[in-house]
Amino acid sequence: MKNRLVLPVVLVMFGAVVLVAATATAADKPEQDVSALIKALSERLEAQDKKISTLESKLTDEALQNARHEEIARIMSEMRQDASKRDALPQWLDNLTFFGDLRLRYEHRSSDGIQLRERNRYQFRLRFGFIKSWLDDQMKVGFRLASGDNNTVFGRNTDQTFTGGFNKKDLWIDQVYAVYSPKAIPGLTVIGGKIPNILEHTDLMFDSDLNPEGFALAYHREVCGIDVFGNFAHIVVNEVNQQNAAGTVGHDTILNVYQAGFRSPLPGGMNATIAATWYDFENYEDAFQWAAANIAGAGGVVNGWNRDMKIMNVLAKVKFKACGLPWQVYADWAHNTQDNDETADFENADDGYAVGVKVGKNKKQGDWSAGYQYKYIEFNATPAILNDMDFTTDGPGLGATTNVKGHVFKVAYNLTDFLTAGGNVFLVQPITGDRDENNFIMQFDLIWKF
Repeated sequence: MKNRLVLPVVLVMFGAVVLVAATATAADKPEQDVSALIKALSERLEAQDKKISTLESKLTDEALQNARHEEIARIMSEMRQDASKRDALPQWLDNLTFFGDLRLRYEHRSSDGIQLRERNRYQFRLRFGFIKSWLDDQMKVGFRLASGDNNTVFGRNTDQTFTGGFNKKDLWIDQVYAVYSPKAIPGLTVIGGKIPNILEHTDLMFDSDLNPEGFALAYHREVCGIDVFGNFAHIVVNEVNQQNAAGTVGHDTILNVYQAGFRSPLPGGMNATIAATWYDFENYEDAFQWAAANIAGAGGVVNGWNRDMKIMNVLAKVKFKACGLPWQVYADWAHNTQDNDETADFENADDGYAVGVKVGKNKKQGDWSAGYQYKYIEFNATPAILNDMDFTTDGPGLGATTNVKGHVFKVAYNLTDFLTAGGNVFLVQPITGDRDENNFIMQFDLIWKF
C-alpha cells in the first residue's frame, strides 16, 4: 500500500514545483500561457489517477484469486486427511448398514364377556440390526434384535409391558439371514435363516412381527410389461424329537408355501397385484397336540385341534392416486381345503377373508395415513399361530386369532422425518359361541426411526 502512495505524492510535489515556476515566470508571459499550462497539468494528473485506479483494481483481483486458491488448497488437504483416516478403519465396516426403531405404546382393552373385563398397560418395542453386503450387493447377511415376550404367541410379540417390579427385559434374535441375488440370473433371490417374509400377504395370514424360519426362493421377470413372479418357502414351524407326557411321539411340523402372481399397470395410472398361494402344512396338528398334552400331562386333551391345514389363498391389491394422495385397496380370501374338525360349532368353519383400504403414506414430516379393515376368520380357516395377534377376543398375549370377526381402524402422522404418532382401534367379536362378547382394543403409539 505504501508503494502505491509514493507515485501520487511525487506527482503532486512535481506539480507544485511546476506551478510555482510557472507563477514566477507568469509576470513576464501572457495570461493565456499560464492557463494553458494549468489545464495540461490537470489533464495529466487525471490520466495518472485513472492509471493508478486500474492498477489498484488489478492488485485487488489478484488478492482475491490468491485467497480462493488458498481456501481450495485447505479443503483438499482436509479431504486427504479424512481419506487417510478412512483407510485406517477395518474393511468389514464397508457396506455395513445400521437400522432400528423404538415404539412407545399405551393400550386399553375392555370386554363385556367372561374372558377379560378391562386392562390398561404401557409397552415398548425396540428393534435394531445390521445388514452387510458383498459382491456389489449380490450377497447380503443381516440380523435384527428385538424386545418382546416369547411366551405362547409363537414369536409374534415384540412388545414388552411395563411390569415385573422393574426387572430386566428380554432381547431376542428377531431376524438372522443370508441373501444371494446373482447378477447372472436377474430377478432371482435365495434367502435362508430366520427370514423377513418375502411372500405377498396381509395379516389375514401373517402377523407383521412374525419372521419365518427356513429357506425361500423368489423370482420375478417382466413379460410384455407385466411383472410376473413366483415364490417358494420351506418353513420349519416345530421340530419334535421326543415323546410328550402322554407318551405321544410328535412329528416335525413343516409348512411349504407355493405362490405365483403378477403386478401389472392398469388404465388411469393404477397398478394391480394378484397372487395365488398354496399353504401346505405337514403334521400341523402335532404342533399343538404334542405341546398341549405335554403341558397338561398324561391325561391332557386338546379340543378343537384335531384338524389339518391345506390352504388356498387368493390376494388382490390395487394402488392408485386420487386427490394428490396414494391409495390402496385390497381383498384377501383363504379356504382350508383339508378341514376335518367335527367339534360342535366348528364343523366346516374353514373360510376367512379380509378387505381393506389405506390412504396416504408416512415418509417425511407432515405425511399422514389412515386405513380401515374388516376381517372374518372362521375357526379352522387360517393358522392361529401365524395371523394378527391383536385381532382377538382373548386376553392380551394369548394369541387365539381365529373364530373372530370385526373392524380395524388405523391412523398415523409424521411429526418429524423420524418421529411418527399413531393410533389403532380394534372392535372384535367371536363368530360362534358367546356372540355378545365384544372386545375393544385401543392403542396409541410414538415411533422413532434411526
